[in-house]
Amino acid sequence: MCITPTPDPGSPAAFDSIARSAVAALVKRRARALARDPASLDHVLPGLSCALPETLIAVARQSLDAERRNPQRWFGFGGEVRALNAKALLLLGRARRRAPS
Repeated sequence: MCITPTPDPGSPAAFDSIARSAVAALVKRRARALARDPASLDHVLPGLSCALPETLIAVARQSLDAERRNPQRWFGFGGEVRALNAKALLLLGRARRRAPS
């Protein structure tokens, strides 16, 4: 029987784990909200509400690349919204591409 030790709650490994799960939950919640109300996709970029999944994925990748080149890090003040929207678009595009027509 192999028991994996749990990291100390104050350790960087524990913080990274909690941060990753929190971001994943935010991205999933945002993707579900975009799926429920496709018109809200137009707030991210006009015309996305009627776009194909491949277009959503391409726009998301382009947005993520732009965010990596020119990051805005004002956590708590809206600086993370572009990155979260891009990740949610990527998730939604992949889910729509996988879904049977």
